[in-house]
Amino acid sequence: MLLQMPPTPQQPGSRRRVILTLLLAAAGVAVLAWTINRLGLDAADLRAGLADVGWWFVAILLLSFVRFVLRARAWVELTGLPIPLRDALAATISGDAIGNLTPLGLIASEPSKALYLRRQADPAHTLAALVAENFFYSVSVAIYVIVAAAAMFVVFDLPPAVARAGQVSLAGMAIVLGAAGWLAIAQPAVASGLLARLPGARARRLADKFRAFEARIYGATGHRRQSLLMVAGCDVGFHLLSFVECWLTFWLLAGETSLLPALVFDGFNRVANVVFKAVPLRVGVEEGGTALLAAAIGLVASDGFMLGIVRKVRMLVWAGVGLALTAVRSAAPPTGT
Repeated sequence: MLLQMPPTPQQPGSRRRVILTLLLAAAGVAVLAWTINRLGLDAADLRAGLADVGWWFVAILLLSFVRFVLRARAWVELTGLPIPLRDALAATISGDAIGNLTPLGLIASEPSKALYLRRQADPAHTLAALVAENFFYSVSVAIYVIVAAAAMFVVFDLPPAVARAGQVSLAGMAIVLGAAGWLAIAQPAVASGLLARLPGARARRLADKFRAFEARIYGATGHRRQSLLMVAGCDVGFHLLSFVECWLTFWLLAGETSLLPALVFDGFNRVANVVFKAVPLRVGVEEGGTALLAAAIGLVASDGFMLGIVRKVRMLVWAGVGLALTAVRSAAPPTGT
């Protein structure tokens, strides 16, 4: 089988992953504590920042919920199957929680989503559609980051270190777009081609399985124009709602009505999600990064830090929902019993 359930906690590989998760989480917490100390914040400051958001946090959760819906809708569209949106949404939230809480990121989250729907469809098929959906989403992320970084360069007078980081981000996203264009045109059989070069019958069998899986992926990306427009619309809506969420949160925290800081912060969030995916929940990374970025563009560093804190609380809420959904799904009896 191409998809296999993860090893049980007693297996050595699982123990190593737990240790790695704890080490990365500890490093993130250390960065978080250092940032709080550097900014001179205390528990009262954190409580006051969260109080500024107050019941508006429900609106923030609602915006993030609709973003989950859009990603799930794009995935269902690429499967070409009549999968109920509510099931795909539950799988998306569940898999996202697993990916955020472990250092494996997409390696854990995407197979988990496909396995969540194994009663509705072949996991190999839904996983192939997920890979295709991530391809289109990655292209949209690259474009969004380029727009945000360009706006940052044009509008703000940046310190040299921040300017260099922005240039690296621009270069990285340009590489992503170039690679995406090559994949779309050439449709290379990369994994199966590499496996086919290995000696032995087992390697050849594995290469055949990956070749079939790659064919499924390219088949998912080759849907009719209407489906691709639907996916593009979902990606545009996802980023638009993320921007609105970021603007709303920063307005509540800092009283800042300008749109440009929110665009810059949200673009940074995309980069942090990619570069620091292995850090569970990006603890310390986003909080410290947004604090530094806020100071670099002439805003209050502590307001940027609190923006990261509010995002983290939102992530924790959805991680809890995702784990609960996973537990309920695991406890449910198989269909037909």
